[in-house]
Amino acid sequence: MDMDSVIGAQRVERRRAAPQAGRDAGNRIISPLDPAKLGLGAAEVARRRPERRPGAPSPSRVDARLFYDFSPRKAPEAAPRVSAAPPPVSPRAESSTEATLADTFKPFEPIDAAPRPALKPKAAFSVPSGRRLAFGLGAALVAFAAMAGAALLAAMPPRPDLSAVTMPSDDSAIALILESLGPEPAANEEPAALAELPLRLSVGSHRVARNETLDQIARRYGVRIETLISINGITNVRRLQAGATLKIPNLDGVAYVVRRGDSLASIAAAHRLSVLDIIDANDLANQTLSPGQALFLPGARMSSTELKKALGTLIEWPVRGRISSNFGYRANPFTGVRQFHNGLDIVAPEDTPVKAAMDGRVAETGYSAVFGNFVILTHAGSYQTLYAHLSAIRVRQGQTLSQGAVVGLLGSTGYSTGPHLHFGLFLGGKAIDPLSMLGR
Repeated sequence: MDMDSVIGAQRVERRRAAPQAGRDAGNRIISPLDPAKLGLGAAEVARRRPERRPGAPSPSRVDARLFYDFSPRKAPEAAPRVSAAPPPVSPRAESSTEATLADTFKPFEPIDAAPRPALKPKAAFSVPSGRRLAFGLGAALVAFAAMAGAALLAAMPPRPDLSAVTMPSDDSAIALILESLGPEPAANEEPAALAELPLRLSVGSHRVARNETLDQIARRYGVRIETLISINGITNVRRLQAGATLKIPNLDGVAYVVRRGDSLASIAAAHRLSVLDIIDANDLANQTLSPGQALFLPGARMSSTELKKALGTLIEWPVRGRISSNFGYRANPFTGVRQFHNGLDIVAPEDTPVKAAMDGRVAETGYSAVFGNFVILTHAGSYQTLYAHLSAIRVRQGQTLSQGAVVGLLGSTGYSTGPHLHFGLFLGGKAIDPLSMLGR
């Protein structure tokens, strides 16, 4: 197959000139395709009409070239046109003209070719082809891109006016390059601040000197006194002795002993810390903890109760006076029988204000035949305090009190030998010596 054979089927023959119409005796136009007006009878028309084969398309749908010979023929000489009425045509001339026209437009026999297939009726509408659809989408994309470009151009700031900008000379540019290759900046220039790195715990030591207090040691090393109390397990700073060796950490915080069920997350949440801070400070390889493991919690604080207890200020004197009877066994002042005394008897003037020894809540108030008017307070850490032989009560049950608040007035009600305050201290329901926790 060559290109000529491919193109040959697509060639279109040169269009030939259409036949010209003639005129009859009355100078009327005769259609070249109207056999009746060409003087052909019905029999001649039927004879010349091609026979239609079954299944063949209608002659009206077939190209006229199949039925009429459009080959160029010598056209008859046209008669000269005159403005007056045409001269009469003789019958012989008329018959000669009709014969010439009939011979000119004589239909030819149909070509013996395969019948053309019937044309399918067109649908009410046609679906656009793939090429039309692609063209439509391409046009839409081009329009959208143009609109987007116009919007971006409109949103862009105006070009700056560089007419007033002066560029450095060649000498200045060379100086700048040499300056960038020069030595490091001076030492007095402060470098940019860097992010603070996590700190790891390191512990030093200090030997307590004679008459040296824990507060002085804490200020010397720049740590809080509660940090030294916690990491050294000090329960009473007043018992600190000269010559003792203390641990001095480089971070503020508290010591913590892991209990059963603890996790780093729970410990961090309870002390408002970050898990990573605990891991970094203790240099932990993983987050696995075991009961009894010692940790240092950086930045954590001791509870107010624990700190006051260690400083000897957890419990304050409810009233200042002379101690007439200590905690422990003694002879009953009325019967002389030896029995246990579960508090301190503090002698003071009658109606002296009696203050709460600790922060707490009023658990009970009332009158007893032995203790007279009394008040019982409940405190943090399972502590309770008793104030007895009062002349008056100044609080109500359920009331919350701060350390030093007045709970009543000193008196001599109940089983008493004179105005005094019976002060009792209990831990977990068991009586303990108040002097073990009261500051001197």
